[in-house]
Amino acid sequence: MTRFQLCCLCFVCFLCSVVSASAQGPTSLQSLKQYIGQMPLELLAQEEKINERLTKLLGKEFSNMKDRLNNNPIPIQLIGDVLILQGEKAFAVGNPRAIVGIGLGTNKIHCALIDHNSRAIFSEEPQKIPNEFNSYMVKKDISDGKKKNPKKEDPLMPEKQVPEKQ
Repeated sequence: MTRFQLCCLCFVCFLCSVVSASAQGPTSLQSLKQYIGQMPLELLAQEEKINERLTKLLGKEFSNMKDRLNNNPIPIQLIGDVLILQGEKAFAVGNPRAIVGIGLGTNKIHCALIDHNSRAIFSEEPQKIPNEFNSYMVKKDISDGKKKNPKKEDPLMPEKQVPEKQ
């Protein structure tokens, strides 16, 4: 075998490995369904790659998120194609909480850190935050009473008009 043939063979093998790897696409997160009903920190303790991605996504806020998931965790849920992890500091001022959404089909992670009436959203793909994640946050706001009692001056909820007596 000549040197040229050997180089060509190596190049073809290299191309085959690259094509094979790209055909498989991103690592599937479907295996995370096994954590439904478990506590969020159980998933984070077992899934190092998820931990790494959350650390990269949240930066210095990672410890806040983990603290909230540890304090008063809610069992992991599957809503549509999004795995939801949630925890909160129930008796802390402002009821700080964290909601993490892992898109099983999209392979993207989204996180909301909520305090008082503020919300910080972190996303690996901010242009495509899943509807399931957004609607879960809204439902949590309503169930926590943040939107149940609107102020009287709220234009979407006008005061009941009482006709004047003549």
